[in-house]
Amino acid sequence: MKKSNLAGGVLAALILGAGISHAFAEDVTVATWGGTYTEKQRKSIFDPYTAKSGSAVLDAVYTGGLGQIQAMIESGNTTWDVIQMGAPEMFNACAQGLIEELDTSKLSSAADFKDPGITKCGIGAIGWSMVIAYNTKATGDQPKSWSDFWDLKKYPGKRGMKREPQNNLEGALLADGVAPTDVYKVLSTPEGVDRAFKKLDEIKPDIQWWEAGAQPPEWLANGGVAMSTTFVGRILEAQAEGAAIKFGWPGSLYNVDYWAIVSGTKKKDAAYAFLSYATSPEAQAEFSKIQPVAPVNLKASALLSPERIAIMPVGDNLKEAVPTDSNFWNDNLEALTERFNAWASK
Repeated sequence: MKKSNLAGGVLAALILGAGISHAFAEDVTVATWGGTYTEKQRKSIFDPYTAKSGSAVLDAVYTGGLGQIQAMIESGNTTWDVIQMGAPEMFNACAQGLIEELDTSKLSSAADFKDPGITKCGIGAIGWSMVIAYNTKATGDQPKSWSDFWDLKKYPGKRGMKREPQNNLEGALLADGVAPTDVYKVLSTPEGVDRAFKKLDEIKPDIQWWEAGAQPPEWLANGGVAMSTTFVGRILEAQAEGAAIKFGWPGSLYNVDYWAIVSGTKKKDAAYAFLSYATSPEAQAEFSKIQPVAPVNLKASALLSPERIAIMPVGDNLKEAVPTDSNFWNDNLEALTERFNAWASK
């Protein structure tokens, strides 16, 4: 048996056992989103893992896309072991062999993850949603659907939308009466794509495009837009500062970010040992206590307070959500982005 396999196997066993020894600990480099996000991961996952296993977690900043890991693998110098990726990038990286196919027998909590939380190459790190938020002074009662988002007569004012086809095309079809379960079936046809863009035409003059996550709550707070698509965490931060903003779960678009193992790592066993810890219900719950994202491990929600659950895309909050079809976007992102950009610029 190779020394690295022996070390990884002993490390994994010790992490799960009562007696902890650091003799065979091996450092692991984890690439994630950086900033305060990584700081919170370090507090809730990385440092506790190090304390338990003796394996230091070195962090690196992943900026999105596939360029960084492509460059490492092409040079034969893979310096990252584990990466957190958005779903479209993960599926694309898996198809290109940039990340490893997972051996679920080496992941202690794999049975606690269900589709879309676990895939051939990725296991869920966080669940998050794009939601509809609104300025309570501008709208009065709560808009309850994408149809309300499109109703400029009942709810006058600008609409904030991210400048990309994802979420917007789904929202347009939902506003046009497509059932949540049929959104991607319709969007997978040329007629369905045309239908979505035709629906977007109805509110195009009133759309204010955003590109940075800080923009929607700022615009909502100052009355620049009456409603906007946005991330839950940003709205919670604005509410804490006294902004008259709320959001609803109906029509939200649910997404998963995934942990994956970078191809070419020389520390594969150490990577699996880290992932077994990071995907445990306890570790996922600890991160969700300080970051407004949902755990993907199905046992983790039981470790969170009802107040915390209320602000996360889990349980009842997902009843009226649309799970994003990342395979669809992996196959169609380039073509639909080209069409969307041409449409938006007219």
